[in-house]
Amino acid sequence: MTAVALAILLGIVLVVSLTGWWQHAPVFPAVATGLMCAAIVVAASVEGVGRAALILCTALAVTASAAGGGPLTVAILACASYSTTPRVREPGRPDPTPAEDVLRGGAWIGTLERLAVSAALIAGWPEGIAVVLAVKGLARYPELRSPGAGASERFIIGTFTSVLWAAACAVTVLLLR
Repeated sequence: MTAVALAILLGIVLVVSLTGWWQHAPVFPAVATGLMCAAIVVAASVEGVGRAALILCTALAVTASAAGGGPLTVAILACASYSTTPRVREPGRPDPTPAEDVLRGGAWIGTLERLAVSAALIAGWPEGIAVVLAVKGLARYPELRSPGAGASERFIIGTFTSVLWAAACAVTVLLLR
């Protein structure tokens, strides 16, 4: 019965992520984190999960990892941009390119990153996280070197949020084993 509760919690995270409800709710980070914590607690209390339930929960967790991490990362980046102090523009220098324009393809890269991280953890290969982050960092290095865009801060905040979300989703499956 608790495996069903876990599947329901992961399903709610998935539905909320895919429907776009999170765009109208500034509390999405808190709701998503609370739901994932509840899923982890439920998974920790489950004993003797059948193969079908494990497969279902694994599929839901990996899907929630990919779909739920994007809205969460966007929300966290929005919170971070409100908390930073505005940059003073130097006279004679053009306005810096917005970080959003510098880090193109971030949504797709983040989705693939979360899929790879959660799959690596579920497969028992935590070293895979280092591989994923190394590839991402090397690919983004030229863009992160551009001055004044704030891209490096967005990259770090986005990556940490994304990886932590993927790890939380993977933990729900690891606790079921």
